[in-house]
Amino acid sequence: MRNPWWNSPESASSEGHVAARRQAFGVRLSVLVCAALCLALPVHAQQPSGDFNRFEITPFVGFVAGGEFEDPLDGADRNVNDDLGWGLIFDIAADRDRHYEFIYIRQGTEVSGEIPLDMDIQYLHLGGTVALPEARHVVPYIGLTVGATRFSPDIGGLSDETKLSFSVGGGMKVPITRHFGLRFDARALITVLDSDSDIFCVSDPPEGACRIRARSDTFLQYMANLGFIAAF
Repeated sequence: MRNPWWNSPESASSEGHVAARRQAFGVRLSVLVCAALCLALPVHAQQPSGDFNRFEITPFVGFVAGGEFEDPLDGADRNVNDDLGWGLIFDIAADRDRHYEFIYIRQGTEVSGEIPLDMDIQYLHLGGTVALPEARHVVPYIGLTVGATRFSPDIGGLSDETKLSFSVGGGMKVPITRHFGLRFDARALITVLDSDSDIFCVSDPPEGACRIRARSDTFLQYMANLGFIAAF
């Protein structure tokens, strides 16, 4: 007799569902951009013209969207639910416009299915950003990071998975005073997977079964967040 924990009916995602997820993420992204711009308007005159700060610490919160796996039994899609994410960015200035960057992101979410799978997704990356030269009041930038993604299913017996990943994106910083400011950041998070390989497998014999399968060579998520900069 089959263990019902491993069974789920075929529920392939429709194009309408995918479009709805993208639209919802777009709305959230627009809200964060508008919030950052509105907060920036009254503080332009407060941006100092002195020397730049050497270090920046930015705690942030935002929305994480995207991510898809496959059911190993019936090939049905198992989407990762869009959810809140939070994290921390630590910057070290190489000069006024270039920063080395350490970033940590965590999302607590759920993988869809007849029996949903709770899961934490964590990113730990190193990289850097390059800002638009001479920008002062609102400072646009682009960035690239590389590191690792850790998938941690919240079910006993399932093994965690750690994979190579990288991110590309951009955003803007809005200085309020010399030592404080706001940061809006949006990026694509790309994790490298082995196509059609089983993951989240039961580590204790004799079951030896796996919960889901990688759908392609990459696991793609998008994140938009708003953070508070403390610089020194």
